[in-house]
Amino acid sequence: MIKICTIKSLECLENIRLQVIAKKYFAGNFSLTFFVGLFVLLSISCNTQKSTTSSKGTSEFYTNYSKKLGVTLNGDEDKKFIEAIVGWIGMPYVYGGESKKGTDCSGLVQTLFKDVYNIKLKRTAYDQIDDCSHVAKRNLKSRDLVFFKINSKKISHVGIYIAKNKFIHASLKGVMVSDITDAYYSKYYYSGGRIKNLK
Repeated sequence: MIKICTIKSLECLENIRLQVIAKKYFAGNFSLTFFVGLFVLLSISCNTQKSTTSSKGTSEFYTNYSKKLGVTLNGDEDKKFIEAIVGWIGMPYVYGGESKKGTDCSGLVQTLFKDVYNIKLKRTAYDQIDDCSHVAKRNLKSRDLVFFKINSKKISHVGIYIAKNKFIHASLKGVMVSDITDAYYSKYYYSGGRIKNLK
């Protein structure tokens, strides 16, 4: 007698013994080919269910975080990055700070990329552009840096691009999400930068 083992690799077939199914169909003079075909169909069904569940979970993630950020996410942003920046919203501005007790613009950028990606960036907005490759405004992607020259001849402010022209930064009002197409930021926008060591 052929002993058929329990399948544990597929969640939806867990605890179902193939031996029971096999006996049922062999008793009815079904061929082994039919039985194998049935097993394949069941496997495909289970994998489809898993894929659907996974897609639903991903969709819910981006929907929920879009609401939290006030940004319509594209759905391909790095989840770790999105979760991390939400935790900074509303933190106070402190010149020279780099923690959630208080941070300035470059401190926010430096700390986020160190905590999430273990990438060490330079400390000031002026120097952080050297950690990046230039990217045109129309080609900005999530996690790119955006640089501004606010009332200065040199770079004086930096933020991190999220999606749909929105970026997170530490302003004098605290950590917040703003739009680079707003009149104020559009006026002082200088350049976009893609961090060289970020994958």
